[in-house]
Amino acid sequence: MCELSDIEKVEAKYPQLRFWGIEVDNPHFHAKIVGHDVYINMLQPDVAKLKAMLHETVHYDFDYSNLSNNESTTTMHSEGWARREGLRRYDAMFGDNKK
Repeated sequence: MCELSDIEKVEAKYPQLRFWGIEVDNPHFHAKIVGHDVYINMLQPDVAKLKAMLHETVHYDFDYSNLSNNESTTTMHSEGWARREGLRRYDAMFGDNKK
C-alpha cells in the first residue's frame, strides 16, 4: 500500500473540499477558496502549498462573509486569524520538520 503524499493527506482530511492546482505567476498569490473549491497556486514551494491549503480550510470552517475587500478590518482580522490557525493545523499534521 502506498503512503499518501502530504498534499493527499490534507485532501483526505477535508474530503468535503475539492482542491485544484492552478498556476498564478504572482509570488503573493497562494490560494483562494470559493464555496467547496480551493484553488492552490502550484508555482509556490511545496511547504507554502500545504500551508495555503490549511489556511483555506480555516476559512471554510469559520468564515461566512465576503472577504474580498482587502482594506476591510473584518477581512484583515479574518486573514490574520486564518493564517495563525492554519499554521497550528500545519504543525499538528506535519510537525516542525517541514518549516
